[in-house]
Amino acid sequence: MANTFLRNTSNAIGTTYTTVYTAPAATTAIILAGTIANTSTSALVNTEVIVNNGTDDINIIGTSTPIPVGTALSFVDGKLVLQAGDVLKVKASVASVLDVYISLMEMN
Repeated sequence: MANTFLRNTSNAIGTTYTTVYTAPAATTAIILAGTIANTSTSALVNTEVIVNNGTDDINIIGTSTPIPVGTALSFVDGKLVLQAGDVLKVKASVASVLDVYISLMEMN
């Protein structure tokens, strides 16, 4: 089984769910760290991070999570395991203001 360490970024996330990462077929992914940064000039009052298996939300990591102006929030406490096909998505209450950074390991 090969282990590959990766990083992934998504910038200017807005008010609709945006895919940050999708676990490839025949792969288990472990998200080791995840940070969301508010790049706007106003506080965000509704930030959501979900894991979706393609049809259903299987885990909501944060709902209505506030992020003050110019700050970042870690949304992974420990490790987050994604199975093949699971999708990590993020959205905010304000358009084009979130930057997301994740560190992960893929095992296949």
